[in-house]
Amino acid sequence: MRRAILVLAAVLPLAACGTAAPASAPATAAGGPVTVKDCAGKEVTFDRTPERVVTLDGYAAQTLVRLGVADKIVGTGFPAPFTADKAPHSERLAKIPVLAERVPVTEVVAAQQPDFVLTSFESFGGPPGSPKEADLATMKAKGLTSCLGGGMNKSGGKALTDLSPTYDYVRKLGAVFGVPDRAEELVKELEGRAKAVAAKASSGAKPKVLVLQDNPVAGQPLQTSGAGTIAHALITLAGGQSIFSDVSSMHAEISPEEVVQRDPQVVWVITDYTFAKLKGQELVAAVKANPLLAGTTAGKQGKIVSTSQFLVSFPSPLNLDGLEQLANALHAG
Repeated sequence: MRRAILVLAAVLPLAACGTAAPASAPATAAGGPVTVKDCAGKEVTFDRTPERVVTLDGYAAQTLVRLGVADKIVGTGFPAPFTADKAPHSERLAKIPVLAERVPVTEVVAAQQPDFVLTSFESFGGPPGSPKEADLATMKAKGLTSCLGGGMNKSGGKALTDLSPTYDYVRKLGAVFGVPDRAEELVKELEGRAKAVAAKASSGAKPKVLVLQDNPVAGQPLQTSGAGTIAHALITLAGGQSIFSDVSSMHAEISPEEVVQRDPQVVWVITDYTFAKLKGQELVAAVKANPLLAGTTAGKQGKIVSTSQFLVSFPSPLNLDGLEQLANALHAG
């Protein structure tokens, strides 16, 4: 796909599933079926608790581990997010069978005979060969994705400024797996951490933040995150302001001239994207030395901070770890 300035870049399997419906409490009947809504507002009914679950990505598996239902997972794809987790969760994650290092193809998923397929991405069928909703129907498996409901869209939706997609995702899965109390307890813990950060960041200046996903190259656009993302919500909660709140897509390209004009005070490097030429602290070091940023306030003051994308890209309980890291970095000193 040809990518233009300030438009969505088709890099990861993340095609949106349409404008997300407003969050609503799952419909339940005592001892009976559980009904939740997908991103388009369509009802998905579970007649019984899933017993054979395939998580297409590690983010989804991390959420199920925290809900205490990891024993239902028969396999996962894209386990890379597990590297950002700590004990005791990391120990439980290590026991989950890995089906593929990326999102598994349909045949691999079907071989597990799942009754439920879950992803923290916003749609099925993004990567070539991965299962689409029609494939799940053939497998006789239910499917759910996460929903970045606060994100901007062509219809003029609002920028994402809180972690409601993460909380809604946890609550929805708590209903599906029959552990709503456990889900609510987890949400309250996460909300409490977010409120603590926001309270500390409520006073004082709000630094202007540029998100970078890769090291800038002369003569080429820079890659950033737009307003409809978890990253944008974290900047807001951490007491900063994104210099590209007017950009809607998750992966967007911006001109170096526009960056200089908007003059970020902080550059937030989100590391570990699969498309980035450099990874981890190697990427951070390259950004710090990059002459393309030397004329910005962030470059002049050396205000370059970083967080792994495994904490801040998709709805996950680890979003709060990313928020706390970013807030500490923004307001250090």
